[in-house]
Amino acid sequence: MKETIFLNKELESLFLSGDPFLVAEDIQGEVFRQTANRITKEFSFEGNKYFIKLHYGVGWKEIFKNLIKLRVPTLGAFPEWKALKKLKSLGIDCPEPVGFYSKGINPSNIRSFIVTRSLINTISIEEALNKGKFQDLDFLTKKRFIEKVALISRNLHNNGINHRDYYLCHFHVDSNLDVEKEIYLIDLHRAQLRTFVPTRWASKDIGGLFHSAMGFKLTERDFYRFIKTYFQCSLKEALGAHSKFIRTSRDRAFRMFMKPVLREIDISFKDTQKDTSEYLGRNENDLRWIAKKKYLSKGLQEIILGINAYMEKGEIIKDEDKHKIIRLNLNEEIFVIKKYKSKGSWNYLRKLFSQTRALTAWKASHWFNAAGIKTFNIVAILERYDFLTTKESYLISLNLPGERLDEVDLNKQKEYLIENRLSSFFKRLEWIGFNHGDVKSSNFFLFKKELFIFDLDIARKRFFKSRVKNKIIKDQQRILKSLGEHEKTRDALTKRFY
Repeated sequence: MKETIFLNKELESLFLSGDPFLVAEDIQGEVFRQTANRITKEFSFEGNKYFIKLHYGVGWKEIFKNLIKLRVPTLGAFPEWKALKKLKSLGIDCPEPVGFYSKGINPSNIRSFIVTRSLINTISIEEALNKGKFQDLDFLTKKRFIEKVALISRNLHNNGINHRDYYLCHFHVDSNLDVEKEIYLIDLHRAQLRTFVPTRWASKDIGGLFHSAMGFKLTERDFYRFIKTYFQCSLKEALGAHSKFIRTSRDRAFRMFMKPVLREIDISFKDTQKDTSEYLGRNENDLRWIAKKKYLSKGLQEIILGINAYMEKGEIIKDEDKHKIIRLNLNEEIFVIKKYKSKGSWNYLRKLFSQTRALTAWKASHWFNAAGIKTFNIVAILERYDFLTTKESYLISLNLPGERLDEVDLNKQKEYLIENRLSSFFKRLEWIGFNHGDVKSSNFFLFKKELFIFDLDIARKRFFKSRVKNKIIKDQQRILKSLGEHEKTRDALTKRFY
């Protein structure tokens, strides 16, 4: 079965010399993306530039894998052709479709391609963010861009289309970031068209969009501006009537963001570490460790390889049954090292079924940082082990100047600052489904008007909303109790919490 559609007669002539798919394969151009069953390249013809996307058969294995996961498999270029035509009818700017070809009856071996006009003088929003261009925009321009993307999203979903690859890299804007010009939506080869978009799929799109915006210093207020425009209501109404949708989208964003991070910071090194990784680790003899490359100085390497000797050289901050903390000055660098001890056979056996507290703190710090919660900068962890399990573990952080919160003189200015920072801390904990487990004023440092949390070794991610809420309430009660002597701050926080 064959189908050929060309909306441009000049372009059609290019494919009349033989089998259109073979002609498409032979077209010389710049390859932008190539996978096992898809090639995208840009070419020139008669003074115009075009993109052509060739689809090869996906195979039965891929089809069944998608069906098992209750997903519609992408069988060629037709879904994108159909989606682009639909977007054009809705007034959503997208690449202009000018050609489509498909041949084959067997769904696992359909060969097809789609041709669109190239977008001229555009840049993806992700690229603009990477180059710092978007962040440098004035407030009103940045706000307008966010609202336009939100309106495109609303228009898309309200008209029965979900993208399934909905990231900022698929929004193209004017290369000079002129907000009055068009924003183009691209790469719709996985798009689904229905009478209406189920909430599940709409939240997946928005979650993917939020995920692609993480790490670019966009603010919480930027997120709220998007939400207000997407739902066309006040923020109060959105956070009330659409709270489940927002929570589901946000959860997806954090899971997507953290998935590759957790893989990179895995101390077990099941996968080979890439040169592009920000982390370096080793697993030698009875010692395994992982560190942030940025801080892996000669001094830190010496500490890692001679950890026990250095534990004896540092200034003791705390020495208890289960852990010992020291501060160490080395080559003009100051490190704080926490050693977790294994006391008794019961604690030793427990480690057969649980990760070390150093590893718990290491992972939690990355989750917290992703949510905008500031923590001590943990630069490395180490674990010593035998043939059964770990014997001891170590957490190495950079020393943080500043004051411990329980030692801060809370004048009026600082009272308001502390209230805001603590309120934000608990809100962000709920975002990622974590509780700290030991929230008290002595576990916070105040530095440059920012609160930094430490002692993350019993922090834990919860997977049920009710469980998260109950655990966070306990954390809130702990902090209120530890602020007992600061009555104004405690009362103000109580009103915010409850």
